[in-house]
Amino acid sequence: MRIAIIDDDVALASSVTTALARNGWTCRSHADGRSFIATLHRESYDAYIVDWGLPDMSGLDVLRAIRTRVPVTVPVLFLTARDAEHDVIEALEAGADDFVVKPARIGELQARLRALWRRNSRPPDTPDTYEYDRFRFELKLQRAWVDGAPVDLTQKEFMLAVLLLRNLGKPLSRGHIREVVWGRDSEIPSRTMDTHVSRVRSKLGLRPERQYLLAPVYSYGYRLEHLLSSAVPAGSAPCGDPA
Repeated sequence: MRIAIIDDDVALASSVTTALARNGWTCRSHADGRSFIATLHRESYDAYIVDWGLPDMSGLDVLRAIRTRVPVTVPVLFLTARDAEHDVIEALEAGADDFVVKPARIGELQARLRALWRRNSRPPDTPDTYEYDRFRFELKLQRAWVDGAPVDLTQKEFMLAVLLLRNLGKPLSRGHIREVVWGRDSEIPSRTMDTHVSRVRSKLGLRPERQYLLAPVYSYGYRLEHLLSSAVPAGSAPCGDPA
């Protein structure tokens, strides 16, 4: 689970990051709204924790930017010293999914994030295989089949293929794809990702004549769509490592 923390309280952001890391969650912190908003076109997250009183803008402005610029609905949890009923109502009506009053109790914050995650996520697939339509993947052995015939994929191509199919219909940012497939601290040329996407498209037959469309999302990343079905595969899981 990848979480963005937008809060100028550095000590609080650090303690939340440390606590959530014990659950295997990754956090990215921003001390002001503008620096965070500048990353929206290249990073994607599974949840956002937003402080109301940021030094350069209101948390409500950050929330509006998320809802306007992020192509998918991602949970937003407000973390603030405000506790009046009208403040809670204003945040929820503006599009927030939950509201936690400072000083935050880490256990409660974790529980609320898990609840938001359960509501927004889909059931995980079996640990050994992933199947959808004419595709089959053995996750541990990293072997793939299309229409029952084996397909030769490199390790990165395999990870990219499973990531795209598990997030069918969901735009994935370049930053998220890079982190999942190449590693959190990796730096790869943009062309490298484009080449891998092209190879996966070709090897799996992800083309309109075969009822799939793997296309770029302008200034954001990529999205894979199944043209015959708007339904999300039952074994899908939100963004994450297929291993």
